[in-house]
Amino acid sequence: MSEPVTFRRILCAVDFSRDSLEAFRAAVDMARLRSGFLHVVHVIETQPSGSGEVVVELTQKANAALAELLGSAPSDNFTLTSEISSGDPAVEIVDRAKDWRADLIVLGARGVILIEDMIVGGTAELVTRDAPCSVLVVRHGN
Repeated sequence: MSEPVTFRRILCAVDFSRDSLEAFRAAVDMARLRSGFLHVVHVIETQPSGSGEVVVELTQKANAALAELLGSAPSDNFTLTSEISSGDPAVEIVDRAKDWRADLIVLGARGVILIEDMIVGGTAELVTRDAPCSVLVVRHGN
């Protein structure tokens, strides 16, 4: 008989869209249920025309939003960590999941929509295709 699937090392990607906030709540619930570990990642998508000042401002805003989000989570029965990175969101999320040895990636079905997402596919689709582990895609309101 095979071992049951346990999701104790959960990586949750947030971009502060409604779906990603719902994904965060689901990830918190799952981590608490298993007395697990939740690592929250926000990726600042690099833009070729972005100046250093723009990146600093985006990082400051992301830090504030992430601190507020993490502060809203219950702090019992699980370990919560976070990080902010920059680059291509799908690549960064998959890389973080590999590096962190995640059992599960949780992310929103639809994030902040960019023109590139409509042309080449959304981040959730790309992560699902390349992930080293199971992926839970969460929709707001479901």
